[in-house]
Amino acid sequence: MSFLKRAFNVVKESYLKRLRMDLNKYGLRYDDLLIETDPDVVTAISRLSPRERALRTMRLKRALDCELKHSYVPEQYWDKQGPHRYLTPMIEQARKERLEKDYL
Repeated sequence: MSFLKRAFNVVKESYLKRLRMDLNKYGLRYDDLLIETDPDVVTAISRLSPRERALRTMRLKRALDCELKHSYVPEQYWDKQGPHRYLTPMIEQARKERLEKDYL
């Protein structure tokens, strides 16, 4: 592995760690930040269970509330968020289906 690739991986891991920490402060997951104007994201969100959609909405409201109050979610809840990429596999599937439909 080249030096440049190793350096890039170190920077990438450092960035992802910092991003996770910043998202945890507000009680968010990475996929909560995806913009809902993308048709694949909209399709993926519609495929979520009603419970997961409600949890996503509550996380977004809590983050907005924390931002307005200039506060953070207590650290004891940071590890209870679950996977940060819960929506990405569904988005990839929706994109694949859309492209296949467009191809036909």
